[in-house]
Amino acid sequence: MVPRPLVVPAEQIPVDEALAGARLVDFLERICPGCRRADLRWLVAAGRVTVNGMPIGAQQRLRPGDLVGLDRGDLAGRTQTTAAPLPPVLFASPTVLVVDKPPGLPTVPDRSGRQPAVHDVLAQLRPGGDLRIVHRLDRDTSGCLLLGDGLAAARHFDQQFRGGAVRKTYVALVDGVPAADQFAIDAWLGPDPRRPGKVVSSAAPGRGRREAHTLVTVRRRFARHALVGLQPTTGRGHQLRVHLASVGHAIVHDADYGGQPLLLSSLKSDYKLRRGVAERPLLRRMFLHAERIEFEDVDGARIDVRAPLPADLELAVQKLDVHGGRRR
Repeated sequence: MVPRPLVVPAEQIPVDEALAGARLVDFLERICPGCRRADLRWLVAAGRVTVNGMPIGAQQRLRPGDLVGLDRGDLAGRTQTTAAPLPPVLFASPTVLVVDKPPGLPTVPDRSGRQPAVHDVLAQLRPGGDLRIVHRLDRDTSGCLLLGDGLAAARHFDQQFRGGAVRKTYVALVDGVPAADQFAIDAWLGPDPRRPGKVVSSAAPGRGRREAHTLVTVRRRFARHALVGLQPTTGRGHQLRVHLASVGHAIVHDADYGGQPLLLSSLKSDYKLRRGVAERPLLRRMFLHAERIEFEDVDGARIDVRAPLPADLELAVQKLDVHGGRRR
């Protein structure tokens, strides 16, 4: 294996005591005011940033005395994607914003840095503020996303999330019809060794697994589907998706965890499709929406915010009402 050559970028910046322990991408954001975080991640991925002459990852922490090499090149000439849309603001106080994240928009940029994300529009959501992301929603999940304003507020909300003081309610459409009106799912979650970035569930603890708990309430039953409310008391990645799949009720259109597309042909017995025309699903994303978030603001006020069901999910429910054999 041929070793990677050492890179000698144009700028060499020493890490002082004040920034010791910072992640590389955060350090770059401090020394490159006005640069998009996505661009800085791209520089790292492109090998144009080094530490002590060697490339490292964007999340690696720095030590006092490290020498960060930086070759900015022509960032303005880099191919950019369209700007991220501004999510509607559902609630605002001096220390927090709750926005209605649209589906398809990541909370933070991916590794390529080329896809717009909520993180890219924080300055536009509150000009002059210091909005920080304190929790995340999956790319295709819509609904309530809480943003803290300032480091102290971010720490306050982070502690609430970690301590289980934030109450979150989601709504999902699932395959199959649960027998019970309400039930709990307790399963340990850990990384899927066969699929990087995905999660698997287990009934027992083990290496890399974390305990997870979800309360499920059936709101409406149809012949082959159910609309359910979900209240997670832990905040594990992909928790709701994996928990529901583990009990045989995967979220509709969640292909990563066995969810099936919602097809009109499966709802209407007399459905006919023109020959040679492929049927389009009623939904283009999984049916998962962060409907409600309850938390305590920095000043002690108890806040309760709700996000309306998006039009695409509302239309799917309407189709089920008409053709889905509603039970009750």
